[in-house]
Amino acid sequence: MARALVALLAVLPLAASAAPAIADPSPVEQWAASPQTVLDLPGAWKLSQGAGVMVAVVDSGIRLSHPDLAPNLWTNPTEIPGNDKDDDGNGYVDDIHGVDLTGEHSLNDQDGHGTHVAGTIAAAQNGQGVVGVAYKAKLMTVRVLDSRGSGSTKMLADGIRYAAANGAQIINLSLETTADDPKVRAAVKEAAAANVLIVCSAGNMGRNVDRRPLYPVSIPSDNLVGVAATAPADDGEAIPQFSNFGPLTVPVAAPGEGVVSTAKDGGYETRSGTSMAAPHVSGVAALMASVAPGLSAQQLRGLLLEHAVRPPTPGKPGYVDALGSVQAAAQDARAAISTLGQTPTVRILSAKRRGRVIRVQMTKSGAVSDVRVRLDGEEVSVLRGKRSPLTLVLRNFKGHQLLAEGLDASGRRIASAKARVGGTSPAPATIALSGSTVAGAAVAEVLDARPHATRFTLVGGGTDMGIADAARGIVDAGLVDRPLTASDPAGLTFTPLAGSTTLGFVTRGAPQPDLARILRWIAASATP
Repeated sequence: MARALVALLAVLPLAASAAPAIADPSPVEQWAASPQTVLDLPGAWKLSQGAGVMVAVVDSGIRLSHPDLAPNLWTNPTEIPGNDKDDDGNGYVDDIHGVDLTGEHSLNDQDGHGTHVAGTIAAAQNGQGVVGVAYKAKLMTVRVLDSRGSGSTKMLADGIRYAAANGAQIINLSLETTADDPKVRAAVKEAAAANVLIVCSAGNMGRNVDRRPLYPVSIPSDNLVGVAATAPADDGEAIPQFSNFGPLTVPVAAPGEGVVSTAKDGGYETRSGTSMAAPHVSGVAALMASVAPGLSAQQLRGLLLEHAVRPPTPGKPGYVDALGSVQAAAQDARAAISTLGQTPTVRILSAKRRGRVIRVQMTKSGAVSDVRVRLDGEEVSVLRGKRSPLTLVLRNFKGHQLLAEGLDASGRRIASAKARVGGTSPAPATIALSGSTVAGAAVAEVLDARPHATRFTLVGGGTDMGIADAARGIVDAGLVDRPLTASDPAGLTFTPLAGSTTLGFVTRGAPQPDLARILRWIAASATP
């Protein structure tokens, strides 16, 4: 059978079980709703409940009559039910609560996957069952998975387009395929243009999707965020073994093991998987959009990542913090109101260099929301909110043109400033390895919320000490079995820490732009 007919599957290899009848909200059963979790939904609910926001559940459908879901179903205001006409001219007949793209002519969920996802996002707070993360948000039903839980990439692309065209601000995609279909990429791009945030599950294979991609989570887009799962642990939360990961593709994580939510039979059940994690993040995004309706999809994504709680292990996804994210969104909304009437400006106050490291101080005012930074015409960073200063690591010591562009909430350029940085070429760094010294050349590029592209070459030995791949965020380094030290003319020196281990494969953590830390990643070695 053709790939497009069987490519799309719900992310559901993990078992589901019936849950006992519970009253909402039940912190015992709904562990993600407990104030003790990183998510801290009770704290976030004091600020927002998701009112005025619509989330599209692009999945296997929704049990429309479920008592916890029926109150929050989206109803198409321009469609007349039952007249067998396309009243609103959107190409779909009688799409009252959404659309079925599977050919089975029903929005009702025959599989149960979409119903469970929908309950996590927006189950009503009605004194029964469970409560959703954004319990006042509206749910749009977009059915792309049939009664067997499978569909096609064409259905997925059409589903994304339908949701974006009919008013969804957030799209939840708890599904996966190995097929990288250009039609799906184009639909994601159209959603970005429509200012729609897409939240994707990472998958349940326990693999690094930076290296072995799955789709749509591996589509690079600034309006798409991939989500890993977390599970309850003795010391808080942990990433379960089944969850896919990858520091580039999957930057955040949310509760995904033992999640109680709505079931297709009208009751409740417990499921596990990244399919259950993604709707937690979609719900948090709805809480944020409710208190700050002017934020773009890119800004919502940026705030989710910026306020995620980072675990101690480098390269692991950050745990989504609902309270912190909603507070940040509300703060951005207040800041936008306070800047009305001010002239939009962006200024480069200073650009100080130490070796290849440039530290740039900037200010902004008026309606400037973000600052896009270009070096010699190439975009190298976008500073979200109040973030400054910016640290860049230059590829060479020639003069460089720095351009700061002030962007409003819609991403439109409304101000700019220029500066000249760099110039003098100092001597290259040196490395002492096994008593002999060889010349080294460090080239690094710092990208906001992305890995450093770093190459460190041992010229004298004729071999690469380590290569960091900017596209995948992986350092593939030659093994070092003895101490190594490194220094540069600016005076930065690195000596391996006692007890450090042999370097094989390393993934980067949060951006660490100074040369000493770059050398630490590349030159980590065993202590004899």
